[in-house]
Amino acid sequence: MKEKLIIITLNSTARVGLHSYLSSIFHNYLEIQSVLLPDVTPDLLASTSCILYSAADIQPKCQDMVPDHVHELICIRTFNHTYLHKILQIPPGSFVYLVNDSERNTYEVIRQLQDFGISQYHFLPYYPGCGPVSPEIKYAVTVGEVHLVPKNISNVIDIGNRVVDISTINEIIAWYHLPLNLADEITRNYINHIVQIIKLSNMQLSHALDTQMITQAIINTIVNGICLIDSSDSIQMVNHPFTSMLCLLNQELIGQNLPALLEEHAITCDLHDNTEFLLRNANGELIRLWIQEIDTINTSRMYLIHSYWANDAGEPTDDTIPGSMVRRLYDFNHIITQTPSVLHLIENAKRISLNDFHVIIQGESGTEKEVLAQAIHNNSRRHDAPFVTLNLTSLETAIINTELLGYEDGAFPGSRPGGMTGILESADGGTLFIDGIQYMPPHIQAVLLHVLKNGTLKRIGGNRLIPVNIRVIATTAKDLYQMVQEGSFIDELFFTINSVSLITIPLRQREKDILLLLNHFLKNVFNNYTIDAETIMSEHLLQYLKQYSWPGNTQEMNNLCRHFFSIYNREPLSLQNLPPYILNQITATQSKLSIAEKQILKLIAAAPHIGRSGIKRQLDENGVSITEGKIRSTLQTLNEYDYIKVHRTRGGCEITELGQVVLGVIGI
Repeated sequence: MKEKLIIITLNSTARVGLHSYLSSIFHNYLEIQSVLLPDVTPDLLASTSCILYSAADIQPKCQDMVPDHVHELICIRTFNHTYLHKILQIPPGSFVYLVNDSERNTYEVIRQLQDFGISQYHFLPYYPGCGPVSPEIKYAVTVGEVHLVPKNISNVIDIGNRVVDISTINEIIAWYHLPLNLADEITRNYINHIVQIIKLSNMQLSHALDTQMITQAIINTIVNGICLIDSSDSIQMVNHPFTSMLCLLNQELIGQNLPALLEEHAITCDLHDNTEFLLRNANGELIRLWIQEIDTINTSRMYLIHSYWANDAGEPTDDTIPGSMVRRLYDFNHIITQTPSVLHLIENAKRISLNDFHVIIQGESGTEKEVLAQAIHNNSRRHDAPFVTLNLTSLETAIINTELLGYEDGAFPGSRPGGMTGILESADGGTLFIDGIQYMPPHIQAVLLHVLKNGTLKRIGGNRLIPVNIRVIATTAKDLYQMVQEGSFIDELFFTINSVSLITIPLRQREKDILLLLNHFLKNVFNNYTIDAETIMSEHLLQYLKQYSWPGNTQEMNNLCRHFFSIYNREPLSLQNLPPYILNQITATQSKLSIAEKQILKLIAAAPHIGRSGIKRQLDENGVSITEGKIRSTLQTLNEYDYIKVHRTRGGCEITELGQVVLGVIGI
């Protein structure tokens, strides 16, 4: 049963907005209920462990009704950073009405805009009942309250309703002890919005100085560290949390070489060696860095470095612990579907999770086999014990045995002092997740079989028997029993771990889920619950994706949504915005065009709404002899292929998105 979060607001707009926004983030974890202040009752507040007030002045009005066990949070709200650049359309120095629903909220927004560095305007508060309007003021900025703007103001900039600040999101995650990966994902999406501001600012704004000041002010409001460097590792922008975490305070950092600067503070790291790693600052504190490569207008490379405080207790930094320990687990709510066969699979997996049998999950790549495995573990009696991953594709064959069993102190030359705990021992009491068991070498199969049969193991170089109690959940893209028959998989191991088995459903068999999953991944990557495929994609593109075979399944769809997010520029995405490997598939599956069909398609692309007579005239001028009857039949064929649209009467012919893709890819 999900825990409850109650949101208390003063007006319906805030109630609906906060409820929708927080539900988009926490729907898998929390039951969220939102109420207006007059509707609050003691019984309602007693039914939850946490209350979120939309404004500070609501809390005192509820104090007499709040039980002692209930935690209280005051919501910090901030701007949707994607729309802040709109304000810069206003000439600097202008007098501007800031329009909101109350006096307190209006002044709060003015203060926040000034904190964000937008100080080149004279903001005047305007809210219901505040008095007459000056006819000389031509501009108004509002946070989603367009209906309150005075009618005589024609230049209205709506920067959208304020959203919940990341600090409030993280407070909710911490109070309910939600998975750490949720906090990481929210933070990354939040920061990605800042990256988009930088991109949009460079593309759309001529006020470069204002843009830089605003962007700098925005990143200084982020709790986590941000540092932007160019391809030569020179610092272009950095916020206060980053300088604090890396102990770089009281220095002029812009223009300095970041790796050289870190070396001066006894911190050595290759920023281009990994995308994410851990280091200790000059005070010995553990910092996690995540590096994101971004493109700029002039095609040069920039790198956005994110820094986080790492929790020593939650990070597997001890060298004696294998780096395959998984701490970010999914549950069954993460499997998005309305397909009966997948719902049936989930129900079977739930029943399987209640027993302690070994499990084999078979399915194509990208069909969320690991999500299913983690959900089974999370729903089992072992859910508080380790979930340890053995990824056979990422380990060298020569060291798998060592990683699996571990070793004692001095077991071999070059071994670590004190020895190392192996993966099997680390999984004691919990679940060993074997990702891609079909790749397991025969001698490792024998080791695993011995441990499972006897319930004990010996570290390399050791003599003592170490008891282990492990549940195995293994995934495979191949039929393991067929491998048994071929002699490449030990039959006894197969029958030991194949207590129960599941087969995942490929996305091409989940027609009802295509749009559902597209919208799910788009909302996540855009970090915007109002985004959906219908609003950002053309009809042709959406129709194509609904019929696409999705060979990479949900992983391919997730990656495609990231691709769309990276290139989206407020214009509807079309078929031509698909990545090259899909565009090539489109043309490969289309019938080959004849020479005449190619020529006519090219003419229609060059001259929209051209008719049959115009096509005949153009072909004659190019020395191509073709009858009007042949032109008519060719147009009919191209129309059937959906390469063109033939309009009635005098509308002529027009090339479709699919026709443009065919032209562009095969170079007609």
